[in-house]
Formats: sequence, C-alpha cells, structure tokens
Amino acid sequence: ESRLNFFVSKVKRNLHVVLAFSPVGDTFRIRARRFPGLVNCTVIDQFHPWPRDALISVAERSLDNVPSEYLDLGSEAKKNLAMHMAEEHLSVAKMSEHYLETQRRYNYVTPKSFLEFLNFFDRLLIYKQSQLQSKIDRFKNGLATLQNTTSDVTKLQETLKITMKTVEEKRAKADEIMNKISSQKVIAERNKEAASIEKQNANEESENASKIEKKAEDELQEARPKLEKAKEAVNCLEKTMLTELKNLKKPPAGVDKVTNACLILIQLEKDPKRLTWKNAQEMMKSVDKFRSQLENFDGKSIPEEQISLLKKYVDDPEFKSETMATKSAAAASLCNWVINIFEFNRIYVKVKPLMESVETAKASKDAAMARLEDAQRKVDEIEFQLKMLNKEFDEANDEKCKAEQEAEELTSRKNLAKRLIDGLASENVRWGEEVKKLTSNKKTVVGDCILAAGFVSYVGAFDKELREELWKNQWTADLKSRGISISDGSDPMDVLSDEGRNSTMISEGLPSDRISLENGAIVNNCLRWPILIDPQMQGIKWLKKKEKDNLDIIQLSQKHWLKTLGNAITNGRSVLIENIGNDLDPTLSTVLSRSVFRRGNVMYLRLGEEEIEYNPDFKLYFQTKLSNPHYKPEIASQCTIINFIATERGLEDQ
Repeated sequence: ESRLNFFVSKVKRNLHVVLAFSPVGDTFRIRARRFPGLVNCTVIDQFHPWPRDALISVAERSLDNVPSEYLDLGSEAKKNLAMHMAEEHLSVAKMSEHYLETQRRYNYVTPKSFLEFLNFFDRLLIYKQSQLQSKIDRFKNGLATLQNTTSDVTKLQETLKITMKTVEEKRAKADEIMNKISSQKVIAERNKEAASIEKQNANEESENASKIEKKAEDELQEARPKLEKAKEAVNCLEKTMLTELKNLKKPPAGVDKVTNACLILIQLEKDPKRLTWKNAQEMMKSVDKFRSQLENFDGKSIPEEQISLLKKYVDDPEFKSETMATKSAAAASLCNWVINIFEFNRIYVKVKPLMESVETAKASKDAAMARLEDAQRKVDEIEFQLKMLNKEFDEANDEKCKAEQEAEELTSRKNLAKRLIDGLASENVRWGEEVKKLTSNKKTVVGDCILAAGFVSYVGAFDKELREELWKNQWTADLKSRGISISDGSDPMDVLSDEGRNSTMISEGLPSDRISLENGAIVNNCLRWPILIDPQMQGIKWLKKKEKDNLDIIQLSQKHWLKTLGNAITNGRSVLIENIGNDLDPTLSTVLSRSVFRRGNVMYLRLGEEEIEYNPDFKLYFQTKLSNPHYKPEIASQCTIINFIATERGLEDQ
C-alpha cells in the first residue's frame, strides 16, 4: 500500500495532461457542460491567431531556406516579401469574416494554412524559376545554333569551292583518260583487222601447204617401200656372202652387171672401161665399209648421168634378184638393192618438186604465222594498255564520282542550312527578344509566384467577386506598394495553367467559364487534398473523366471503404470520397495530415490499426453536395476547400 501511495504521489507530481479543443462548433461547449472538471480543474489557455510579427518572422525564416539561385533578393526585399505574405494571410482572415457576415458561409485560416502557403510558394517558385531558366537556355541554344549554322554555311561555301575545283580536275583527268582509251581502241581495232587478215592468210597458207604435203606424202608412200626393200636387201647381205663374192676369180655371167651397177652408184663411175671385176673387187675390198656404204647410201641425190648409165642394167630382163639368186646370194641381194634404189630415186625425183613446194609452203606458212603472232602480240599489248587505261579510268571515275557526291552533299547541306537560316531569320530576332523578355520575367517571377501561391492556398472557398477583390485589388496593390516586381496585368492563371491545360480540362468536361477554370487550376496545383463544394455535380463529373480508369469512388457510409482506400494508397491510385458531410471520419486524420514515415527505402502510413505502404502517386479528392457546409479549422487547415457552386453569373459565362 505504501508503494502504491508513493507511485500515485509521483504521478500527481509529474504527470501533465494537455487537452486540445477547437473553439469552433458545439463539441467543446457540450463536453464542458457534461464534464465541469474540464473548466474547474484545468487552466484554460486560449491560443489566438498569430500576430503579424509572428507571421513575418516565420515567413522570413522560410525565405531564408530557399536557395539563392531561385530567390536572389536583398534583405530589404525579403523583408518586404515576408510582410506581403503576412498581409495575404491576414487579408484572407478579414475576408473570411466578411464572407460570414454577408453570405453566412464559413472559411477558416490557421497558422497551418500559412505554413502550407509558404511551402507551396517555395515549390512553385523553384519550379517556375527552373522552367524559366530552361526556356532561356533553350532560346540561347537556338540562337547559338543559328550563329554556328551561319558560320558553318560560310565554311561550307569555301569547302564547296575547293571541292568543285577538285571535281573539275578529276573530271578533266577522267576525260583525258577516256580520250586516250578512244584513240587506243581505234589502234586496237586496226591491229585486230590486220591480225584477222594475217590469220586468214596464215590459214590459207597452212591449208595450201597441207594439200601439197598430202599430195607429196601420197606419192612418197609409193617410194618408201622401195627404200625399205633396198634396206632389207642390204640387211640380207652377210659378211661371208660378200667375202665369198669378192674372192671369186671370175664372177658368174650376169653377176658382173650387178657389181657394175654398184660401181656406178657407189663409186660414181662414168667410164665404161672402169666398170671391171677388178674395180668391183677393190670396191668390196673392205666388206664392212662396203656394207656401210650400202646402208648409208642416199637414194635421193643420184646424178642423172649415173641414172642413165644405170638404166641399161635395170632395164635388162636378166637383171633380177630371182635370176641372180641362182648364181650368187650376195649378187641377188645387191641386185635387189640396186633395183629398189633406182626405183626409189625415180619416184623421189618425180616428187621432189612437190616436196620443194611443201617446204616453200611451210616457209610461207611459218612466215604468215610469225606475222600473225607479231600482230597478235601487238593486239595483246594494246589490249593490255586498254585494260590498264580502263582500270585507271575506273579509278579516276570513282574519284570523280566521290568528289561529285561530296560536292552534292555539301551543296545539299549548304542549301538546307541556308534555308534554315533564311526561314529562321525572323525567329532569330524573335528569339533574341524572347530571351530579353524571359530574362526580365525572372525579375517578376517572384511577385507572380507569390500571387499564384496565395491564390491556390486561400481563395478556393470564395466566390468570384471575393476572389478578385483579394488577388486583383488587395494583393496586387500591396505588392506594388512594397516594391515587389510583378508582370504587367499579372494573373495567377498565367502561372498556374496555360491554354493547353485549359483546353485539356474543358475537353474532360470542365465548364469553360473563368471560375471553373480557376477551380480546375487549384485542384491540379494544390498540395493539400481538395474538398469540392459541388452541389451541381460539375466538379465530380470532370474528376471522373480526368482520372478515368485510375479512380476509386467510395462513400464513408458504405462497407469496406477503408480497405478500398488502403489498397489505393498502396497501389498509387486516385480515390474520390463523395457525398461527405460537415465532419470526416477520424480514421482519415493520418491521411489528411500525410503522416508518412520511412523504413529503409519504403514509406509507410498508419491507417486505422494497420501500417500500409504509401505510394507517392496516391491522390485523394473529397466532394460534398452540401451547398453551405461548415468545415472546422482542423479540416480547413489540412485540405484545400474549393467552391464549385454554380452562381447565376457563372451560369451566364457557361
């Protein structure tokens, strides 16, 4: 018990309980009446709106965190910008009071709203400055490219002159080679004709020689057997046979005729007195020598005088080998030899003119063939020269074609570049002016962005008249009075959207009047989840078409809506919660405040009792059909309330 008392005393001394209640609405009043201890046993500390100085201090600190490359202002200019931010916040608070008094509609601004406004301004300024710098760089690159192109065209013209000169040289060289080829072709044709004539003559000479040779050969065929028989007769002569014949004291009758014929042929005896047996024995003295003389005897060149002496022996009927064989075998063979040699000579003498004609024809043929070979050699030489010239021409022609192609490409490039320069001549001036304009816009982008950031953060809940009163009259005038540069006729819609985005929103079903386009721009740019006050269902119709198949539509009254929401958060889908009332389910508090935490590389969000993965692509929209809802400050600070109510003026515009 003593330990319990000690614990309780420690708790009483150290435990501090802080209860936070919104003064707006009936909740605090009802609970204070039901539980009087909330008033009697507590110290009530009412938090009032931040004063101007606090707002300025927070704004200055936020501006100091913006990199100087995006916000390059002096301390005095930053001070004035912070004071304007505070003025925007305070003016919206006053306008909310006026809104309540005149139209009985509620709108709240809280310090959290101001922090969201500062955060959105920082992001918008960095984005617009980057976009502006990107445009300036793009135009400068375009100008630099045009200047480089102009310089390149000049260089191309110089290069083209040199190339065209080279082309002419290559063309002249190719023409010169072509002329050489033409002249060489003429010479080649002449030589070919001459060679053709020589070939024809050679063929005729060859044919003529062949005919004569064939005729001579046919007649010689008759003489060859005679010569062969003479050789056979010599071969039949044996040494003993000749020795026997030589040693005869007196030859048998008729044998002396044979030896006389041999003397006429071998010893070329002309004197009949010397045709004796003694001389014959002397002729046959050396049997081997005699036999060799017989073998090597030339039957072609026997003098006609010897032939006339020999003829009487050959014509003698008794002068036959058969007759002599009865008397002497050697005499028979010698007789056979003499007869065949004689007959061979007679045939040869007859054929000799033909043989001479053959030799003449062969010589003529050889001369013609020599002339043909010489002509053909000349033709081959010229054709080789032609081949080399053609090769040289092909190389020169290839070089000429390459040079012409290069010249054509250079001409094409020059023409294209010139057309580009001529076509962009006016753009050159316009781009230069655009660079100057964008550079000057960098001086006004801060003022334009602060106006657009206040527009998105604060004016969505108001109608058209109050919106214009805030940004067009109060905020614009305050910016000018503090020396903060803004564009002439500055309009938040010029910063938040453009014609292309406006056309896209209109094509998606958004009405084309100014207030609807403003609402669409706020939905597309706001960082807090948008709540659409949309009793006429114009906004929800546009959202459904805008998100198409990526939209899950739920109501807080239906079953399992929390599971659908969790799946959408994890998968990065868009969720539209329609038909909400004045209050939102407390389970959504972590979603509204984006209470995201990181584990490793994954982001998580606590939804109800579960921790689920958070996908940055997740989007959340709220829609109410209530024409005059009353959202408490804690909801208004976490969401962007957008008034889609169609007024009479808005319907006229539509």
